[in-house]
Amino acid sequence: METIIAKRELGEGRWDRALKRKMTELSVADNYDEAKHEWIATGEVWWSGNDEMPDWVANSEMGAGKCLCGHIVVYHFQIENTENGRIECVGSDHINTYLIMRAIAEELDISLSTITDEQIQEWIDVRTKSMKAESWWKANGAGFEMMFNAVKEIDLRYNVHYGNSIWIPEYSWNEPSRKLRKRAEGKFGSSNYKMASVVWRWNHPDNPKAQINTTGFPNDNLMKDLSLLYVTGAELHGKLADEKEAKLKRKEELAEAQRLERERQERRRQIRAEAEAERLRIWNLPDNVEKRRLEAIAQETARLEQRRLNEQRRMEREERQRLERMAKIAQDEQTLETHNEEFENLCGYYGIPVFDETFAGNDWEREFLASIKSQLLRDKPMSERQLQQLKRIFEQEPPTERQLNYLRALGFEGVVRTKRQASNKISELKEREE
Repeated sequence: METIIAKRELGEGRWDRALKRKMTELSVADNYDEAKHEWIATGEVWWSGNDEMPDWVANSEMGAGKCLCGHIVVYHFQIENTENGRIECVGSDHINTYLIMRAIAEELDISLSTITDEQIQEWIDVRTKSMKAESWWKANGAGFEMMFNAVKEIDLRYNVHYGNSIWIPEYSWNEPSRKLRKRAEGKFGSSNYKMASVVWRWNHPDNPKAQINTTGFPNDNLMKDLSLLYVTGAELHGKLADEKEAKLKRKEELAEAQRLERERQERRRQIRAEAEAERLRIWNLPDNVEKRRLEAIAQETARLEQRRLNEQRRMEREERQRLERMAKIAQDEQTLETHNEEFENLCGYYGIPVFDETFAGNDWEREFLASIKSQLLRDKPMSERQLQQLKRIFEQEPPTERQLNYLRALGFEGVVRTKRQASNKISELKEREE
């Protein structure tokens, strides 16, 4: 394929001079230095290998296959004189930079001085890509497609990197994972050469740089690898055929095993169904029906008797618990009613009132106060936590109903807000009476 690189300016060679002369003859200006500014590259390109020739090539000064300079060409680039509208064509050697620079400047609305060589080359490449591809495909397409179709399956299977084994449910076995090799390893043609995947480079949908989408035809390295794989791939084709046969056999084995398992399951189902039918037959025999009726009566009688016994035990348990509670309450009240000098001294030591049953506002407080009093009477010290709980009851809890009743009986008509206040007021009123 021809590589097209634009010249900065036309030189003094034979064909350059001829082109300068023809461009000047077809321009408004009468000298080349002025005439060259009248011409611009339009972007239209035609390759002589195409079947249909455009009119602007057929009607050009020199006709198809020739540049305006008279030289034989393959690529025809259309140029236009913007002063008189003349259309001509030049070859790849004479699509000089100025013609392209003017086209780029007008297309992008930028200054000529800012245009780079890369922009110029891209302009050429874009406009010749499809024609280069078409030229290549006409010359090589049939052979390429024949070889590619012949090797693409073994390429995808063996031009890979192998990884950890993975479970394949379809065959119920493990296989090494495969990832397409994207770069070749080793020297081309050597025994340790590992080829990069042909499919990956040519047309794999996951490859953003696949050559089918970039150049439109395979490069030389791809063609060399394709030819090598085509010539040497017989062993791989045989290996692939063996693998396919093994997989087909494995699928047949799995299908047969599944069929046998279904048959075993169906037979077990039938056996269970037959056994259930026999059980129901025996169950429904007249003697068994009467037997079941008597058993049901016996079971119901036993159930009712058990229910009666459970209810009797529950009532007896609740009665025992009631008597135990009453005994505990009586014991607690007796404990709270008992005073002696040692108890009073300990109350003074801890800074709490000499308490009795009137300080208890509920069953829990009565049990707690009784346990503390019993503890003190046994000369066992209180913990800090017990002391704080006592102070909360005496100093924060409101007076009990018994304390209030006692105060009213003593003729008190004022207000007390805590159990301690009520206790102090009771002691004061009793001292007055004495």
